[in-house]
Amino acid sequence: MNLDEYRVELIEDIKVSAASEDTNERSKFVGTVVDILESAEEFDDFTEGYFEGIGERGRKMVMDGYYFDPYDKSCLILVSDFSGDIEATNLTSTEINKMYDSMRYLVEASINGYILKNGFEESSIGYGLAKDIFDNLDDIVKFKFYIITDRKLSDRVKNIKKEPINGKIVELNVWDIKRLYDIYSSTLGKESIEIDLSSIGGIPCVKAVDNDEYDAYLAIIPGDVLANMYIEYGSRLLEGNVRSFLSIKGKVNKGIRNTILNEPNMFFAYNNGIAATSTEIETQNNSKGLVITKIKDLQIINGGQTTASIANAVLQDKQDVSKLSVPMKLSIVDHEKAQEMIPTISRCANSQNKVDEADFFSNHPYHIRLEEYSRKIIAPAKGGDQFGTIWFYERARGQYTQAQMKLTKSERVKFQTKNPKNQLIKKVDLSKYINTFECLPHIVSKGAQSSMRYFAEKIDKEWEKSNTQFNDYYYKKIISYAIIFKDLDKMIADQDWYKEIKAYKANIVTYTIAVTINQLKKKYPNMGIDYKKIWNTQKMYPSLAKQLLKTARAILNFITLDDRPILNVTEWCKKEACWDRAKSLEWPLDQDFVDDLVDLDFEKQDEVAAKRDRKVDNELNFEITVINYGDDYWKKVIQWSDGKRLLTPMENDLLLLASRAISTGRIPSSKQAAIILQTREKLIEEGMPKEF
Repeated sequence: MNLDEYRVELIEDIKVSAASEDTNERSKFVGTVVDILESAEEFDDFTEGYFEGIGERGRKMVMDGYYFDPYDKSCLILVSDFSGDIEATNLTSTEINKMYDSMRYLVEASINGYILKNGFEESSIGYGLAKDIFDNLDDIVKFKFYIITDRKLSDRVKNIKKEPINGKIVELNVWDIKRLYDIYSSTLGKESIEIDLSSIGGIPCVKAVDNDEYDAYLAIIPGDVLANMYIEYGSRLLEGNVRSFLSIKGKVNKGIRNTILNEPNMFFAYNNGIAATSTEIETQNNSKGLVITKIKDLQIINGGQTTASIANAVLQDKQDVSKLSVPMKLSIVDHEKAQEMIPTISRCANSQNKVDEADFFSNHPYHIRLEEYSRKIIAPAKGGDQFGTIWFYERARGQYTQAQMKLTKSERVKFQTKNPKNQLIKKVDLSKYINTFECLPHIVSKGAQSSMRYFAEKIDKEWEKSNTQFNDYYYKKIISYAIIFKDLDKMIADQDWYKEIKAYKANIVTYTIAVTINQLKKKYPNMGIDYKKIWNTQKMYPSLAKQLLKTARAILNFITLDDRPILNVTEWCKKEACWDRAKSLEWPLDQDFVDDLVDLDFEKQDEVAAKRDRKVDNELNFEITVINYGDDYWKKVIQWSDGKRLLTPMENDLLLLASRAISTGRIPSSKQAAIILQTREKLIEEGMPKEF
């Protein structure tokens, strides 16, 4: 798909979706592009919400949402420009400056308290942002302004320099259709970062590894160079899995800061430095020896705290860090293998820290199993269609896009007919749905990363106990969760009471569902929502839709009550105290809704049957896996382990059985096969190659 085709398809999708959901195209465009940028790790947990107001001297203030980045201490404000024209037009500098000014006026009116003192609605999203900026100005390092547009922009107008605001760095990013297309076309599913080091003569390095899998270099990077990288690119330099658990307020950082400020000459001795990956570098020989002059797609996979601490010393303490020497281990991985290798390298690099496996969760067998179900379980036809569809589960970023990249237009249409875009479920979406239905709306309101981390830890523990509960019945049930969540989101967007505020929809949706489920448990503990009906019809049934919509209106009133202890509504929704208050209240349930509830005993029968089937599948899979490796493979395993005294007599005997299974026809039992595979994993941990 070329740029023009991509643009036309994007615009058509937005118009069709907006019409079908009876929402405005601007809002749909914002949601679509924010989703793209979040997937590309440009930012996390963006708060959507339109705000328009008149500031000092009649200046128009506008935004479509904001985000506070806790990792690089920046405040991001976004405004959209959706033309909807099939014929591409150019975005001019005059228009860019006008949109920038509308965001700048909002920030300035927040800093000087104008919005807080001049009658703006306290429950509005603009007031909440203004209060946060006013209260936390000292902690903000940078203001990032984003303009998103479906129009074209000259390549040279990518990052426009603007004057600081109140002494804070200002960065203006214009995301035009070409930059969005570049993400679509990118192997990594994110915008490439290219860092040119030639102006400083490069970074001295030594090549440490050179093989078919990857190259590696050991280098010393000056503190000011590292700080400037972080100041310019911020948390985009931090590998996604690492960023999800990093905190820049821990005790470790106080020690790093103390060394930077008081013993900079000892930094190299005291600090472990950083580990990083790149997809490509350029080197040359000069008076320094071998130096790295350019780094592409740099990702810091260990040492994010070190990097942020050095940058903060420059920004907040005005410290000269040019004499700091920071050790760097840089691994160069191929573009094609980057998505698989970088998280693995990251996991190993962080093994000395308290980082749960749940933080590196894409390759967890839970996700792999859901992916398998999503590709083979066909959802029932709906709306008169004569064909079923797939709910495409994307356990790794960009799978849905990558599956279509090499398809022709007609093949792409066929793919999307079978795998509709509105039935794409991302890993972070899944955590949001499940945490909501498990009555954790305050966790969901904290944003994608917090919700995902909580969910990952919980699933990891449950999987270890027993994985048979994660079966086809479970899969269909969570798809029903997705249907309810998505349908409610669309319905709320269409309500007049919501159109008046255009904010807090994400909070309203999760609290509405959680409150309803909680009321059911209290009043009708043996009854539940008919998820089977939802799966079979692929939509909410009328009494459920009516109930949720009625509760949603009440939830908006609840979260914006004047007596809330935290003025910012989105921050209030993140607090367990908010959820505790919601649980303590009485939320009426319509009789029609109650009449359509189902007996949970019937659901438990289905669950038990599905667990039994999953257990059989697991056992059969163990046997098939052992046989598929073949006799020769197991003979090589025996040869590798021979004499190393790593195995018990039973494990030796079972490996011998596996090495003769095909030739003798004596197939290991499911229990024996499970032990054989566990033995293989044990030997791999001891250094045995995965393949021979």
